[in-house]
Amino acid sequence: MRIQFWGTRGSIATPGPGTARYGGNTSCVEVRSARGTLVVIDCGTGARALGRKLMSGDANGLRGNLLISHTHWDHIQGIPFFEPLFARSTEWDIFGPKALNASPALGASPDLGASLREALAGQMQYDYFPVTLDECRARIRFHDLVEGSFDLDDIKVSTRYLNHPALTLAYRLEADGVTVVYACDHEPHSHTVALDEGELAEQDRRHVEFVEGADLLIHDAQYTAEEYPEKIGWGHSPVEYVVNVSRHARVKRLALTHHDPLREDGAIDRIIATVRQHASSPDIFAAFEGQVLELGSARGKSPARRGREFDAETPIEPELSEQSVLVGVTDADASAVLCEALRAEGISSQTLSNVDMAGTLMAKERPVLAILEHNPPGINGMDTSREIRRQTKDDEQGLPILMVAEQEDQHGGDAAGITDWLIKPFTVACARAKISAWLLRTACQSIQMGDAAGREHLPGAMEAVHAEPANAFDEPMALCPLPEKGADGQPSEKFSDADKSALLWMYGREIAAFDTPAFSSKVGEIIVRAAAGHQRMRPSTMPPRFSGQGA
Repeated sequence: MRIQFWGTRGSIATPGPGTARYGGNTSCVEVRSARGTLVVIDCGTGARALGRKLMSGDANGLRGNLLISHTHWDHIQGIPFFEPLFARSTEWDIFGPKALNASPALGASPDLGASLREALAGQMQYDYFPVTLDECRARIRFHDLVEGSFDLDDIKVSTRYLNHPALTLAYRLEADGVTVVYACDHEPHSHTVALDEGELAEQDRRHVEFVEGADLLIHDAQYTAEEYPEKIGWGHSPVEYVVNVSRHARVKRLALTHHDPLREDGAIDRIIATVRQHASSPDIFAAFEGQVLELGSARGKSPARRGREFDAETPIEPELSEQSVLVGVTDADASAVLCEALRAEGISSQTLSNVDMAGTLMAKERPVLAILEHNPPGINGMDTSREIRRQTKDDEQGLPILMVAEQEDQHGGDAAGITDWLIKPFTVACARAKISAWLLRTACQSIQMGDAAGREHLPGAMEAVHAEPANAFDEPMALCPLPEKGADGQPSEKFSDADKSALLWMYGREIAAFDTPAFSSKVGEIIVRAAAGHQRMRPSTMPPRFSGQGA
C-alpha cells in the first residue's frame, strides 16, 4: 500500500517560510492499494496539487474514491479546486458522515442539510463560489455513512465516530495485508487522560480498539498537553494522548498530523524530539507535505472480519423518526445549551424532574437517549442512572446515558451504567455532535437487532441454490420469497421504505443490475429483513435501546 501526504496542516492553510518543510496545506492523504484502487482521505487545500498530478497523466477513465471525515472547511476547501471532479472522463464516489434528518416542525432550520451532498454543495453556492457542485462534469456518486464497514474494491473500510464539534468519522483501511487508520479531528473523551493522567476512559478505550494493531496510524495531534487546558472543547488531541493511544493499541508507526497553524517547522521538530525521548515504540514522526510511505504487505494476512458487520451505507431514515430524548439537567447554562442543540437537530425531548419519574417516562416515552446531570451533593445523577438501568434490566441494547458534570468520574460512572460524558462547560456544537452520534448509533443497532431477529425466525429464507454461475465472477443465486401483496395488489407495507431505498441505492450506484445473481442475493436479504423488521419500524413498538458501542 502506498500513502502520500498532500496536506498536513490543521484549521487553516498557512503557507510561508516558517512552514515550508512540514507544509502549509490542509488535510489531504492519497492511498493506493497494490491493485491500484485510489482512495483520497479528506479534501483540504492539499487536494489541489493532488488533483493536478492526477490530471497530468492519462486521466481518461480515472476512477477514485474520496473519504470525507467531516465537512469543516479545512477538510473540504480543496473540492472546488480538485480538477478531476471537473473532467468528464473521470468517475468518483464521495463518502462522508450522514447527518440527522432535522425536523423543521421541532424548530430545526429547513435549510439544514441532511446529506453529504448538500453540505458539500453549500460552500459552492453563488454567494461563495462562481461554480456550483452541479457543474462538475465527472460522474459523481455521494454516499452517506454511519458507523460500520464497506468495501472499495480490494480495500475494506471501517468507520467510527470521533469526538469533535461536528459529526466526524475515522477511517480504517485494510488491504494488501496492512492496515492504515486515519483519525482527524479527534479530542480525548476524558480531560484527565488528555493531560496524560489516569487510566483510559471507556470511550477512549473504544478509540484504542478501533486503531488496534494498525501498521500506520495517522492521527490529529494539534496541541501539546501544556496547551490543551486552553483548548478544551475545540475537538483536537494533545500529542501526549496520541502517543499513549498508539502504545495501548500496539500501533507500528504513528504519523502526527493536523499541525497547528501557529506552529512552525522548528517547533514541530522539538515536539517530535521530546516524544521520541520518552517513547520507545511505536515509530513516531510528524507527517510532512509530499511525504511518501510504502507499507509492505504481509503474505497470507487478510482484512479481519468481526462477525456480521454493519453496512456503513445502510439507509436508516425510518429509524430516525419519532425519536425522543430524556433530559434531566437543572443547571441553567447547561440546560440552555442542550435545549438549543436539540432544537437545532429537530429532536423532541421530555423533562425528567426527579428519579421517581424515571420509570414512568421510560415506559411511556421509550426514549432513545437520556441526558442526566451529576452535581453532588445536591444532584446525584448516578442514582438516576442506576434506576434507569434497573428499569431496563431486560433491555438487550440498553439506553445510552450521557452524564453532564464538571468532571468525569470514570469508576463511579462505570458502576452506574453511564455511557458517555458531557463535561461542563460545553458548546452547542459539541452537544449536537455528541447527541447526533449516539442517536445514529442507536438507529443502527435497532436495525442490527431486527436483522438478527429476522434470521432467527426465518431460518430457511436465505438458503442458496448452487446453480451454474453466469460467469466466473458471479456468486451462486439465492432464491427468495417475493414481498407479500395487499388487497389492492400493491406490495405490502412489510417491504419498508428503507428497504426500497436500499434497492434503489444498489441500482443507482450500479453495484448490481437487477438481473444479476449478485443483486438477487442482496434483494433476498433485504426482503427477509423487511418482513422480520415490520413491527420494529413502528415507533410505538421500537425495540430495546443500545449502549454497547463507543464514540
